[in-house]
Amino acid sequence: MDNGVKIVVKRLKSVSISELDFRCHMDIVGAVRHENVAALRAYYSFENERLMLYDYYIKGSVYALLHGQIDGIRAHVDWVTRLKIAIGAARGIAEIHTQNDGNLVHGNIKSSNILLNQQQYGCVSDLGLANMIKTTFTPTAECYSLEVNSTQNMSQAADVYSFGILLLELLTGKSTTHLVGAPEPVDLVKLVGSVKSKERASKVFDPDLLKNPTIREDMVKMLQIGIKCVAKSIKKRPLVTEVVNMLEDIIRMSPGNHGPSRKELVFANNAKPTFDLGDMSRATLDVIGKGTFGYCYKAILFNEKAIVVKRLRNVIVAYKEFQQHVEVIGRMRHENVYELRAYHFSIDDKLMVYDYHNQESVSTLLHGKKGTYSPLDWETRLKIAVGAAKGIAYIHRQDGGQFVHGNIKSSNIFVNEKKYGVVSDVGLAKLIRPIRPSAMPTRGYCAPEVTDTRKVSQASDVYSFGVVLLELVCRKYFLYNMSSASVISLVKRIKSLPLNEWTAKVLGRGLRKYQIGEEAMVQLLQLAIDCVAIVPEHRLTMPEVVKMLEKISATGLSNVSGLEDQSDDTWRQPSLESRLENLLDYLLPKLTP
Repeated sequence: MDNGVKIVVKRLKSVSISELDFRCHMDIVGAVRHENVAALRAYYSFENERLMLYDYYIKGSVYALLHGQIDGIRAHVDWVTRLKIAIGAARGIAEIHTQNDGNLVHGNIKSSNILLNQQQYGCVSDLGLANMIKTTFTPTAECYSLEVNSTQNMSQAADVYSFGILLLELLTGKSTTHLVGAPEPVDLVKLVGSVKSKERASKVFDPDLLKNPTIREDMVKMLQIGIKCVAKSIKKRPLVTEVVNMLEDIIRMSPGNHGPSRKELVFANNAKPTFDLGDMSRATLDVIGKGTFGYCYKAILFNEKAIVVKRLRNVIVAYKEFQQHVEVIGRMRHENVYELRAYHFSIDDKLMVYDYHNQESVSTLLHGKKGTYSPLDWETRLKIAVGAAKGIAYIHRQDGGQFVHGNIKSSNIFVNEKKYGVVSDVGLAKLIRPIRPSAMPTRGYCAPEVTDTRKVSQASDVYSFGVVLLELVCRKYFLYNMSSASVISLVKRIKSLPLNEWTAKVLGRGLRKYQIGEEAMVQLLQLAIDCVAIVPEHRLTMPEVVKMLEKISATGLSNVSGLEDQSDDTWRQPSLESRLENLLDYLLPKLTP
């Protein structure tokens, strides 16, 4: 395109459904948003012309990766990459199968329809095309199940069969599809069906993989999963969700992915160890929280030193990836970011260790425990916002400017002795299996695109921080609607209020009693709404947020100190209510697509 952005345009032929049915089907396909599904960005339909527009994946397809050649030499694809391809593709298909009330089918799973994202995970493309195209399944199309070849009826069970063929293709390095200039296709089901023992299995696996003897056990496990998927009986095939769990277990259970052979605590930034796992096991433990990523404990060590231990759950990355990511976290040194002291990775436990700070979270200060809370003056709220914003901006500068927090919320921001915000739980989102938004206990902080794709970004961090700013101004949390059993986010609540109710219902009652800082209040509200813009590209960056907050802070605090010197003319300025109305007239359109 003129702006340099590359897209993929598919021109369909032999479309077998009406234009109305085509549009309805596009609405279903277009609603699928997941990091392992190539998203439909737009479509065109007029008379006999049907076009579909997708993102361009620069790394190409799995077929090209496995079977393509450079100067007559086939590219080497390591085991970790193959496993990530399988896990990514399985997650994508599992998401597809949840759509349209659990009835959506892909219908054409094969290696040429699995693309690679930047992290080398598989992403499913060509979703839904098989339901619209007049297709003739030939006997040489070895990626389709027997029932599809005989009846041409596609189903989710047939998708599982085709995915099983993909697993076998990843293991053998052999192709099932006949393309011009490509290797001869192989009946992989017949090939692996001849395997009767692990010794003979060595004749099936890709020779490139057999060069690494440490992964043979994992290869056999994937082979067993593939064989289950290609069972002749539909009833014997597993669900894709079960396949996802089995593949992720390969990562979790593989000895090569469990980290150091002995159980040890690794101290961040090569710091000198001051305690070990044995000391932690003998410590007095108190549960202090259960969050999105696991349980949090306060431990009192032998020397009366208090630490915080986070036991992570649903960790899906192997040790090497975990270690690389955590080492970036461990190098972070900033007064507004809680430092990681140590970590532990084993088959049984994944632990993150921090110093214990006897400090309250912003959530507790704003909303209290059991319905009680303490006064929180305007100066403190501004300092909390400034400190947290500086911490997040620092986080975003790490790892070449690509690092993401992924779980910004008021319970993950604490207040230090100087009353500035300090950010905790840095970067844990990348280590954990993506959580379905409906299962998130604090999904009111999630940006719309995270709800769609479950993929966090620096822009989604900005959105979440904007919700925290609204929380600081309004002193209100997301609400639970008893009648519809759903969560109402603070952003939606604010959008739903009439303008004449804003002063009473938007500003927290702790702020309304002040006759000070009205300029800063309006500016902070404007900044918050800029952060929660629906379109990610319309949001500010964190450095911009920090700069604006520092300006607001200077304005707000100068108003506090100069209150007694205000003249009668000052009080003739437009009221806070009228200024809020003007602000909302200008900003509310930003809250809608």
